[in-house]
Amino acid sequence: MNRATGALIGAGVLVHVLAPFLSRPLPAQDLKRPEEQLAAIYSLKVQLEVEQLRLDGALQRHVAVARNRISALTRLAALYGELDGMVEGRRESDPDTLSEREAQVRRAEGDLDALSEEGRVVRATINEAHERIRVLQERIARLRRTLPADDESLTGTWEVSFLPSGDKGAFTLRQSGTLLVGEYILDGGWRGSLQGTFVDGKVLLHRIDSKLGRSSDLDGTITPDGRMIKGSWVNLVLSGGSPTTGTWIARKRSDRSEP
Repeated sequence: MNRATGALIGAGVLVHVLAPFLSRPLPAQDLKRPEEQLAAIYSLKVQLEVEQLRLDGALQRHVAVARNRISALTRLAALYGELDGMVEGRRESDPDTLSEREAQVRRAEGDLDALSEEGRVVRATINEAHERIRVLQERIARLRRTLPADDESLTGTWEVSFLPSGDKGAFTLRQSGTLLVGEYILDGGWRGSLQGTFVDGKVLLHRIDSKLGRSSDLDGTITPDGRMIKGSWVNLVLSGGSPTTGTWIARKRSDRSEP
């Protein structure tokens, strides 16, 4: 088994496993969340990979059929030359030799017909694969266009307010899939880094202060328009008189300027 065949079999097994999902229609308007859209894109990419492997296999087969067809044509032409020479008296022959050459010509014609038919089937397979690939690529592109744009994702700068302290500042976040990293500056010169996740519309951030280390955890929910986060926070560094819990709200800046 060569690598291409093994890859095709492996991809085929994956498609079989995902068949219940791949067979469902995937209209963009029914996929509300980015996670659903990304899952649909992944499923379509699996199909696309299988189709591309099939296309590669069909193209390789077409090359082999074309090569065999040329060989069959060459052999048939040689057999016709011998047969014509026997019939026209340019070559010595007897009834048995003539009959055998006729049989060889018929077999060669049959081989050529079979190769010609196989070529038509392979070309049809190639055309169908190209069409399926085109459709899949269009569906993937359509779904990608429905994904949140950069200015709708968590990537960017957020104006942040904390209650009950009333502290304000700015978070600069960078989103990569479900992962969040960033930096912050708060009133009073407090600054540091942020690490967290964004899953199913829920934000979880760990605030790591440049002086105090990990100082608080924040969780929140993003609004449907992707422009606001509301949630609660827990202080991990206990100090006299300071609140240990509270709420926070973040509003996204329209620009990408750093705090």
